[in-house]
Amino acid sequence: MAATSDQIRATVAAYIDRFNAKDRDGYVGLYAPDATLEDPVGSEVRRGRASIGEFWDSVQSMTEGVTLVPVGDPCVAAGEAAFRFTILNVLGGDRYAMDAIDVMTFDDDGAITSMRAFWDAADMKPVSD
Repeated sequence: MAATSDQIRATVAAYIDRFNAKDRDGYVGLYAPDATLEDPVGSEVRRGRASIGEFWDSVQSMTEGVTLVPVGDPCVAAGEAAFRFTILNVLGGDRYAMDAIDVMTFDDDGAITSMRAFWDAADMKPVSD
């Protein structure tokens, strides 16, 4: 039986919450053991929780702080979800924002089986206080 829309929405909410809480184990645990991650689209596809954990470590080491701010509700259909959010980064003490869209597929239990992130660093803009 496929994951329900409610299960998928709960996983997406947990994805945002655990990322923002800097909960590495919780974030990685949302993925199926053999899941793939392509962030951003066009970059190396990572496979499996160990590689996704390495991705987490890399992202966290590149910035003084990063937060995902959801924009609207996820669109869920046929065991997949797409959702928009703003990435807020702190780099060199300055704040920057960039819009992104994640597209995910899920297994029957609601675990993420694939994640593709659509964003372009050229779209990053300074945020004034």
